[in-house]
Amino acid sequence: MVIEIVENKKQSLFVYRNEELLFYSTIKFNWLRKNLIKIFDPTDELILELQSYETPFSSAKFEILFQNKNITKDITEITKTSLSFNQNRTIKRISEKYFSFNLKHSYFLDKIKLADMKGKFWSTTQKISLNLNMEHEEFINPIIIHILSTKTGYNSNSV
Repeated sequence: MVIEIVENKKQSLFVYRNEELLFYSTIKFNWLRKNLIKIFDPTDELILELQSYETPFSSAKFEILFQNKNITKDITEITKTSLSFNQNRTIKRISEKYFSFNLKHSYFLDKIKLADMKGKFWSTTQKISLNLNMEHEEFINPIIIHILSTKTGYNSNSV
């Protein structure tokens, strides 16, 4: 299953499968680098609200302010490279190469590969392609939520 994620001029991300909108994200920038990210379903229902912030010489941190647990599977932690949910299950994003002009990552649960993600590093707007193994379709929402959480506003603050 191929999922396309496209960024608009306001650095919101829109997630499509077969040209049907699945989710979208918005960001409200704060000069203190504490940005408010909201993720919605296609009917504009709030799915997840989180605050992302960076401290000097540290990775981005994400604080969950609200979540619709029916869809998010009770997310307990989001980091730049992982998402933990449902009583300590963790999906991890692992880079295939350390430096490339094309971003290539894979998502894993334990040692099981769930999906491949590809995107352009040098681009004015983000375009990400997610290829999910159909046998792991139950993990589509957590993977998409992780991408939206970590990539919304990415072009402005390198979260």
